[in-house]
Amino acid sequence: MINQESLVIRFDGLEAEAHEIDLFALGASLQGLARIAGTAGTFALTQKYSKYFIAHDVKVLAKEAKANCFSMSLAWTFVQQHQILAGSFGAIAVPLVGYIMAYNANKREEMKLLKEALETAIHQLGNRDQAVISRLLDTVDRMSIDLRASVKQVVSPLGKSAKTVTIYSPANSLSTTLNEDDAEVINQNEDDEITETKDLVVLITELDLKLGSCKVTIGDSKSNQRINAVITDPLLRNVNNIYSLAFAAGERIAVKAKLQMNDGEITKIYISDIGI
Repeated sequence: MINQESLVIRFDGLEAEAHEIDLFALGASLQGLARIAGTAGTFALTQKYSKYFIAHDVKVLAKEAKANCFSMSLAWTFVQQHQILAGSFGAIAVPLVGYIMAYNANKREEMKLLKEALETAIHQLGNRDQAVISRLLDTVDRMSIDLRASVKQVVSPLGKSAKTVTIYSPANSLSTTLNEDDAEVINQNEDDEITETKDLVVLITELDLKLGSCKVTIGDSKSNQRINAVITDPLLRNVNNIYSLAFAAGERIAVKAKLQMNDGEITKIYISDIGI
């Protein structure tokens, strides 16, 4: 058992605050994480990408659930004996799990830091040839794309039983946290398209000043369809900004935004500025 290289998956918010979680969603989440962690662990041992569980060189075992919100520990075990430098397994497997999650959530700054950690760890295994290291890092990106369905499973409780999921290792400071907005990015269909910037009039019906996430209705007062949106305008950080004032007053506001569309339907709105 590699206890020092264990992972923890922790859910916070909503039902998880009461140390409870929907069992169906939890089962899907753990299955997704098991496939990601198994693939990452096998890559850490062999520097090879294996898509199939039967060919994995590690098993991912669940340990006891804990009541700090709702969390479970998972640990890797080797299927057979492997010669590997002390500490090198976790140095690759842990950031690789985080990178796969961040890649599919399009969290670019986090991706950059995790990929640097992976490159350093691969180099320390004795790989001096930059071409080999680059090939392995390209494999990591291909792995992240292939595991998108598993990442969708991991975030399946978000918005239902929890607001965030955090995956971290007790052995180091690396952690990856995904929220409901990240889950929307992960679950976005490949055939979604983003429009050019448009002028809209919206009514903000929900607003998170910290994250910029909100719900809006478009058009006249007869419209009652609420659409998920995010405000990227830096003005949102100001005290008594126009967005929060309009929300508090229940007044419509003109904005500039891009629309995320799927099959003619608006699935999300990205608000970048105040309109005229």
